[in-house]
Amino acid sequence: MSGRRHHMGGVIILAAILGFAPLQCGAEEVAGPQLTTGALKISYEEFSLPGSEKMGMTALGISHNFTKNFHAGIGSWMAVKGERGGFITIGLDGGLSLPLTEKLGLDTGLFVGGGGGRGGYTLSGGGLMLRTHAAVTYDMGSRGKLGAGVSHVDFPDGGTITTTRPFISYTLPFYSFIENGRERSGSRVLSGEQYRQLSPKQYSLALIKRDLHVASTALTDFGTPQTNFSLIGIEWRTYLDEHWFARLETEGAAGGSSAGYMQILIGGGFKVPLGGNLFASTDLSLGGGGGGNIDSGGGLLFNASAGVQYNLTRNLFADLSAGYLSSRTGTFEAKTVAFKLGYQSGAKNKVSAALIDRPVFEPAFLRIRAVSQSYFKAADNWRSHHADQNVDNLGVQIDYFLNRDWYITGQGLAAYGGGAGAYMTGLLGTGARKTVTGDLFINTEGLVGAAGGGGLAIGSGLVWQGNIGLGYDINPTLSALLSAGRMQAFNGDFKANVIGLSVGYHFKSYMSEAD
Repeated sequence: MSGRRHHMGGVIILAAILGFAPLQCGAEEVAGPQLTTGALKISYEEFSLPGSEKMGMTALGISHNFTKNFHAGIGSWMAVKGERGGFITIGLDGGLSLPLTEKLGLDTGLFVGGGGGRGGYTLSGGGLMLRTHAAVTYDMGSRGKLGAGVSHVDFPDGGTITTTRPFISYTLPFYSFIENGRERSGSRVLSGEQYRQLSPKQYSLALIKRDLHVASTALTDFGTPQTNFSLIGIEWRTYLDEHWFARLETEGAAGGSSAGYMQILIGGGFKVPLGGNLFASTDLSLGGGGGGNIDSGGGLLFNASAGVQYNLTRNLFADLSAGYLSSRTGTFEAKTVAFKLGYQSGAKNKVSAALIDRPVFEPAFLRIRAVSQSYFKAADNWRSHHADQNVDNLGVQIDYFLNRDWYITGQGLAAYGGGAGAYMTGLLGTGARKTVTGDLFINTEGLVGAAGGGGLAIGSGLVWQGNIGLGYDINPTLSALLSAGRMQAFNGDFKANVIGLSVGYHFKSYMSEAD
């Protein structure tokens, strides 16, 4: 019974972090899009494990400042040092920042998430992770913030991790024009000063299919030769100028015998035109990854790749690349071949911002959902352990609306209950949202992606999911959605009926310049 109370508490906290934050800033809201501040945050600390073992953990997160003092966002913690490569959690962050002096500040916050790995049920239990922190920060202006503080981490649903440790962090700010609500609106004209504040950049989001040809020296956790496998996932790029870009990539195993493997990489690269619609690029990245019985050591990964990109249209592109992926402390290494299909948008104007008079920006209509989903047994052999327990998951769903009804979506969830710590899934797909009457709407979606871990019988890791739900618009910015669906592995015994509850935040982001 105590575990169930933990689960419900996690859902309530997640809803509060994402759902109630816009309400807090509603009193300050003015008509039209407002320049808002977000941040990319990187942290490092060491978790203390049983037996005096230490596990070095790095966090990557992105947050939005809903008010002057309140920020919330999404994040992931991953092992990069020790013996637990593949221990990864994902979830939502919320916090308060208070100034102490002109440069010094106090930052406090809460992370609620799920996950685990390389320790199974014994280490992370059901998977629920709670982390609180307090830190002193030093503001360096546009160069970001440095932070140092103390955190307390607990896996309360049967896990063995409870640790209080120091940590360090770095936060890099970015800016965007945001307008709350889902009402359709046309382009917006920005002043020259607003344009200079925004410093608009080009962005791209791509679907990835990557094949890994593993080195003959790579071994599994059992000491047997590692076999080839494949990944699917997404890559986000932000272009710093016409050539240099920063990148974030997340992928999971979806082919071969390494279901449960996941990696998250961050880095940068350089892109040059070759003529016409053809470009060449190269990039370097670091990150964390493991699972699927792959020997990734402490989890720290290095990735290098080079490839060519062809622009199919102004916004759509295809990319083919070859690369090298290696664990820094394990035997895992592989040559890789990746195919990407993506969408790019953002600022097109190459002239100085000082010369831009009244640039026109098109809105991107977005919805972010904090979600809790429960899997219910639909096949006898769906799990290798705790087969009679439901699997409870927490996660984030990000929807990009192509028009009033149709959207494309990316979703990441991790187990927080049911004895399935270390289970994670990343899904991509399309959906539709149709108003029935008044504030009621129907929501449907079809998804495909990678999943694994937690003793679920996923096979190679490739899964599909379909959902239908009934939603209610609480106000123009917030909505709630109750859904039912089905999830299955393509070549495993896993079959589950799915019930989900989510809170959605609707907004418009003005990133792309109009023609």
